Amino acid sequence: MFKFARKQQVIEIGNVTIGGQIGENPTVIIPTIFYDGQKIVDAGAGTFDEEKAESLIVEVEEACDATNTPYIFQVVGVTPDLMIKGLDFVADRTDAPLIVDSADLEARLGGLSHASEQFGSRTMYNAINMMIEKPEIDALSESQIEGVVILGFNMQDPSVKARIDMLEDGGGFVDKGLLEIAKECGFEKILYDPGVQPFGQGAGSSFRLLYAVKSLYGLPTGVGAHNVPSSWAYLKKRDPEIRRICDISANAIGIVMGANSLFIGPIESAKYAAPVVAMADILTADSVNDFGIEHAEKHPYLLA
Repeated sequence: MFKFARKQQVIEIGNVTIGGQIGENPTVIIPTIFYDGQKIVDAGAGTFDEEKAESLIVEVEEACDATNTPYIFQVVGVTPDLMIKGLDFVADRTDAPLIVDSADLEARLGGLSHASEQFGSRTMYNAINMMIEKPEIDALSESQIEGVVILGFNMQDPSVKARIDMLEDGGGFVDKGLLEIAKECGFEKILYDPGVQPFGQGAGSSFRLLYAVKSLYGLPTGVGAHNVPSSWAYLKKRDPEIRRICDISANAIGIVMGANSLFIGPIESAKYAAPVVAMADILTADSVNDFGIEHAEKHPYLLA
């Protein structure tokens, strides 16, 4: 294992700490709830199964608390109405931080405004990316939320250099670097997600960006490692249990490559991901003892 020469930033979102050297703070699990296609969501009716949703939230809390693994709930709204309903539902049932996310801009901005008014001190926004335009920048500038995710996905060039260029100067997609946009919107608490691409299309670069960005800027990082196995054609023909094993084990790869947090995908995966993440955290914490890096007071290492 290794230690970054650059001082590593540590941010606090609500009751969760993200960042630092590898092995220092426990890796944060970020499960997604109310995503498009989730069985508990009826997008046409604008409703979701509240009983099942609450049981999934409890499942995350029990699995993560048992392994000393912190967690943030990424709340997706496939419509503006569902976005607000989902945020209120989760916020009322847990003290954990929230991330506002949606593929629909109107839903995303509606969630941003609502969260800013109701529970901004424990909310992040996903994400500032290559497609950001002035209305979204203005809304972020006016918001009162705590932090923002920068998504480093580049649809034209998946290389490390091209995605670093986006951070620095916009990479030809926007007039300013994504880091500068985040800072001008008033955010000091920034989480960098490289945006994981499939095998053969920049998957390796996505993981290498984790330690590149931590080396260059010291930013806390997050990665959707599960996107690699989910896009691997070979696995689509394999037994569902094999696919699940690969999906969950990909998170351990993210940790050893420098991820401070993991976008694990569907909330249903949390009970499987938590022990895998804890195991990787114990190993990384143990591997950096001779660097003088001490793990946080509450850490999976206590289970060793």
